[in-house]
Amino acid sequence: MRLTYRQTGRAYGARANLPAPPTSMGSSFPSPVGGWDAYSPVSEMPPQNAVQLVNWYPQQGYVELRRGYVNHVDTGTSGEVDSLMSYQGPGDLDAALLAASGGEIWDVTGGAPSSLGSGYTNNRWQSVNFTTAGGNFLWMCNGDDTPQYFDGSTIQTATITGTNADDMIACTTYRGRIWTVLKNSTKAAYLPLDSIQGQATEFDLGPYFTMGGSLQAICTWSSDIGGGTNEFIIFISEYGECAIFLIYDPTSGSTFSYRGISKIGSPIGRRCVEKFGSDVAVITIDGVLPVSQIVNYDRAALQQSALTRNIQNAMVEAARAYKNNFGWQIISYPRNTMAVVNVPISEGGQQEQFIMNTNGMMWCRFTGQNANCWAVFQDRLYFGGNDGSVYLADEAAGDENSTLVADMQGAYNYFGSRGQNKRWTTIRPLIDKDSTYDITLEIGLSIDFNQNDTFDTVFEETVQRRAIWDNPETIWNDPQTVWPGIVTKQDWAGCSGIGYCAGVHMRVSIEWTEILRVPQILRVYSFDTLFNAGAFI
Repeated sequence: MRLTYRQTGRAYGARANLPAPPTSMGSSFPSPVGGWDAYSPVSEMPPQNAVQLVNWYPQQGYVELRRGYVNHVDTGTSGEVDSLMSYQGPGDLDAALLAASGGEIWDVTGGAPSSLGSGYTNNRWQSVNFTTAGGNFLWMCNGDDTPQYFDGSTIQTATITGTNADDMIACTTYRGRIWTVLKNSTKAAYLPLDSIQGQATEFDLGPYFTMGGSLQAICTWSSDIGGGTNEFIIFISEYGECAIFLIYDPTSGSTFSYRGISKIGSPIGRRCVEKFGSDVAVITIDGVLPVSQIVNYDRAALQQSALTRNIQNAMVEAARAYKNNFGWQIISYPRNTMAVVNVPISEGGQQEQFIMNTNGMMWCRFTGQNANCWAVFQDRLYFGGNDGSVYLADEAAGDENSTLVADMQGAYNYFGSRGQNKRWTTIRPLIDKDSTYDITLEIGLSIDFNQNDTFDTVFEETVQRRAIWDNPETIWNDPQTVWPGIVTKQDWAGCSGIGYCAGVHMRVSIEWTEILRVPQILRVYSFDTLFNAGAFI
C-alpha cells in the first residue's frame, strides 16, 4: 500500500530526514557581573557568572579592572611588615598609621618613617582603639611582649598585673573594658573599666568548651536574640566552639548571662574576625561565616549561609591547604564596598586575596599583591609587604613597577540550543577605557569546558605621549598628545571554535604608569558573538 504525502509528511521518493542547513545566528550576553563562581556545576553555571575572575572586580552592570598599588612608606627593614595598625584620635588630624617590622613599631603615616619602639619579640600585633577619660589610645598585644599603647605621639608599655600580660595575644572592647585572649589556654582576661592597664582579671572558658583546645579569638556582636537589642561577647575556641555571653559587669554575677554554645568550623588565624555593621564575619575552614547565623544553624547547614557560598569550593580548598600559614585576615573596605580575605599561600612569599563586593556578594580573586596584613586608614586601603614597605592599594593604574594582568573565563553558554553543534566566527566586547593607558587585550572562546589559553585576537593600544597636568614634558597643541578621557570601544574580532557551548576568555595587561587616582581604567559591559548552527558543522 502506497502512503500519500499527507500521511508521510513528505513526497514519495524524496530523500528522507535531510538535516537543515546551518544558519547564522547572533547572541548577546553580559560580562560576569555575578562574579567568580566556584560552587555551581560548570555545565549549569548562570551566564552572568565566571569560572575565573582574576584582577577583575564585579560591579552592578559591569566588571572593571582592579586598581593597582603604590609604595607608601619604606621602613628600611628587610623583613616582612606583619602588622598595620590604625590610630584615630578625636580629630581628623589626630590619626596615625603604625607598622611592625624588624622588631620595631614604625609611624608610617606619611613621609619618612619614624621608629616608635624597638626590641620586640615578634611583629604580629593585634590592636584596638580605646578611649578613656585619659585620652585616645591604640592598645596592642602580640602574645610574647607586654602590651603596648600609643597615645598619638609615643608608645608606652602597659602596666598590667593579675595575669601574665605577655600572654595577651588578641583583643577587643566590650562595654567599656578591654578584653583579651591569653595564648595557649582557655582563658580570657579583662582590664578595669575605662582603663588601658591595671589589675587584669582572668575569665576561664574551659568549663564551657566540651572539645578542649585553647581560646583562639574574641569578638562582640549586636543582636536582638532574647528580646531587645543587646551587645554580646563571643569567645571562639580553636575547634570552633562559640561561647556566647551577655555581660554588663563581669565583676557582678547578677549582670552575667550565658547564652549557650554554637559550633562552627575551626577558625583560621588570630585575625579571623571582622565587624560588618552589626554582624561579624569569621574565617573558618568551612568558609567565611556570619555570626548572626551560627545561633540558628548547625555546622553542616551553615555552609549554605556562608558569605563565601559562591566560591565555597575554592575557599575550603585554600583554607585546608594554607590554614597554618600566617597572614589570614578579613577586613572591610567600605570606600569601594569591598571585603578582603587575605590568603597566604606561603609565609613571606606569595599571597592573594578573595574579594567580595558587599553590595551584592559577588566575588573575585586578586593576585600580584603580596600582602602580609591589611588596614584601612582614613578611608584608604593599605597593606604590609614582604620587603619592609607599606603599600597603598586601590589607587593607581597598574601595580608599581610591574605589569598587572587580569584574566576572566566566563560561564559556558549553550546559546539556547544545548544539543546543537555550533561554529563561532566573531566576537565583540563592549568596553569603556581611559585613553591614556597602554593596554593589551586578548580575547577568544573556550569550547566545551576546555579553557583556551591561545587567544584569537589581540588588541594593543600604546600611548606615545600622555598629557599630565603640571608636567613640563606635556606638549600643548600637539595632535599626538593624548589627554585623559573615557572612550567606548565595540570592535568586532575574529574568533574560532566548533562545539556545543562556549565561554568568553579575555585577558588584559596594563603597564605601570605614574598617573594615580584614576576613576576608571577599563570596564567591560557585555559581549556579542556570531556563530553558525546546524548539522553540517
